[in-house]
Amino acid sequence: MIVGAFLDGRIAGGGGLHHRIGEGGLEIGYWIHPSFLRRGLATRAARLLTDAAFTVPGITRVEIHHDKANRASAGVPRKLGFEWIDETPDEAEAPAELGIECRWRMQKEAWLARR
Repeated sequence: MIVGAFLDGRIAGGGGLHHRIGEGGLEIGYWIHPSFLRRGLATRAARLLTDAAFTVPGITRVEIHHDKANRASAGVPRKLGFEWIDETPDEAEAPAELGIECRWRMQKEAWLARR
């Protein structure tokens, strides 16, 4: 599933659910254009994607992964109540990245209890 984020008639970003974390799980990926940062769009998108993920039969957990240098991305799972899992070495894909992947998880039961 891939979605777009639009604001004022312009593309502000996008996100999706990805089968990268094994059976029973989906990973959320999101990107917001720099012109639209700090408006809560990534958090709103991640909330909607988490809701959508838990409607898929067999999905019991959702994760958000980000590079440790991306502090803004760390705020998204924190605001939504995701649990910090760990950090692990990862290949840096952009000059500003540290090459350390931070992982956060939400279990279906915990998410539904918040609703």
